[in-house]
Amino acid sequence: MIALFSSGYCCSVGVTAGKNDELTITEALGDPLIAMVMRADGVTSEEFKRLLEAAARELKAKLTSHQREERRRDCRNDTEDG
Repeated sequence: MIALFSSGYCCSVGVTAGKNDELTITEALGDPLIAMVMRADGVTSEEFKRLLEAAARELKAKLTSHQREERRRDCRNDTEDG
């Protein structure tokens, strides 16, 4: 499953404290602190889930695009060196 946050952008909280620095979407939806903030903001778990899934898809697409560009750059460098 795609982790919601990279370790550079979040800290251990709630259900994942001490386990690692990343929350999966499932863990974020089950975290009691996040649930309190959602209730305070009037956000439903379904709305939050859709937002997280959309963000995960966008991040995956950007990473895939970036990796393709790196491979192209590596191929060009190999051709120039060879």
